[in-house]
Amino acid sequence: MKKLIISLAALVMTTGAFAQLNFGVRVGGNLASISNVAEKAPGLDLGDLVTAETTQAMKVGFNAGLYAEYMVMPLLGVQVEANFSSQGVRTNSTVSSSLFGAGAESSTNYNINYLNVPILAKLHFANLRAFVGPQIGFALGGNTVTTVPDKDGGESVTKEPLEADSYSGVDFSFVVGAQVKLTANLGVDARYNIGVGNFFPTLKNDEGEVTREGFGKQGVVQLGVFYEF
Repeated sequence: MKKLIISLAALVMTTGAFAQLNFGVRVGGNLASISNVAEKAPGLDLGDLVTAETTQAMKVGFNAGLYAEYMVMPLLGVQVEANFSSQGVRTNSTVSSSLFGAGAESSTNYNINYLNVPILAKLHFANLRAFVGPQIGFALGGNTVTTVPDKDGGESVTKEPLEADSYSGVDFSFVVGAQVKLTANLGVDARYNIGVGNFFPTLKNDEGEVTREGFGKQGVVQLGVFYEF
């Protein structure tokens, strides 16, 4: 019993000796997507006369935020962040006809801004850091922007807000990534946010019958730089 108490006391003293706080800021770009959006909007199909194909691609955005890391051991820290992140997805639709060939093309950007709060376990290996942990995101609002080219070489742009009940206001994800410190204060950061909740919630009618199953997991690749004080 005496040895156990001594060992625990030594562990607490050792942990306290290495405990320190690190603060930093980070900024970078996003490549964001929401799964199955194109599958839920397959477009028009009138046999050989007119068809419309919808595909989706990653949407470019940006992120910026700040963090605080508490070093509990020489090689292990716990990092809490608060990040602004512009996310969403891009869809492209092409209408074609067997009589007239390829026709109109249009694109729609789903734009959603988040305040993301990850809590990360962070391992230090010289100038390399690896981190992993859960993240909760709070939606700050969103819209869709649809662009349709016209015959004169211009384009028509329609912007519409996303109704609050049409998508989930809270997003849960899992973060995995790494950092490389280039100088004493400056480094690069790469991470992937893996969505675990549905972006589009399940919808029901007045009778309680499900009219649409929930779908759409978010995935965000983030690349950027950080500065640590």
